[in-house]
Amino acid sequence: MQLADLIRSIPKLEHMLMQLPAEVCGRFVLRKFPAHTVIVRKDQTLTSVYIICTGRMRIVNEFDNGRLYAFTDTNLYTMIGETEILAGVQEYGCTVESVTECMTVQMSREDFVLCFETSHVFAKEISKDIAYKLHQSSSKMGENLFYPVRYNLVCFLIAVAQKELAAQTAAVIPLKRQDMADRLGISLRSVNRVIQKLKEDGHVSIVKGKIHIEQQQYIKLTQMVNDLK
Repeated sequence: MQLADLIRSIPKLEHMLMQLPAEVCGRFVLRKFPAHTVIVRKDQTLTSVYIICTGRMRIVNEFDNGRLYAFTDTNLYTMIGETEILAGVQEYGCTVESVTECMTVQMSREDFVLCFETSHVFAKEISKDIAYKLHQSSSKMGENLFYPVRYNLVCFLIAVAQKELAAQTAAVIPLKRQDMADRLGISLRSVNRVIQKLKEDGHVSIVKGKIHIEQQQYIKLTQMVNDLK
């Protein structure tokens, strides 16, 4: 697929770039990344901004004590690197890696600044994207800080199971327990303890090491959420 074809096929992307000169768009590059590829690494010099067009990526932060925290899977048509540039930072703030095969539009740092300063449509879309990400991260941080571990993990399982149960009678949670711990910013030991308790109470099943949630179990989990706050 050519870059121009991709842009025309995505209304939001076409709208974002509508006011940009052809010579600027001509410098953009269509980049495809295989699954499980590091796109950018924390503290690496920020030279490019990426717009995520297809696929799923996850944002990971590693702290000095070695703890990993996987913030979230990214939404489509959001950017990588824009927040750091607008904050005047020279390095990427987080590591971003592909979960599935991904297609991105890549632009240089200089072209991003040029687009932001010359197109109010582009600047408005970037501002909305940053505001949404800040809202999501602050909301998640508040839940992780002030709600019990069991509440956060049950909410996470409900969110994942909801997508799976739309097409089948039982949801199989595709993530490893370490991945869950990373996403919630808690220890693997805490995840194991909560899952064991949920299993004993009949709220989940474990089949070949995988967490299974049937329709009735899903209903029980949603009913118990308010009691866990």
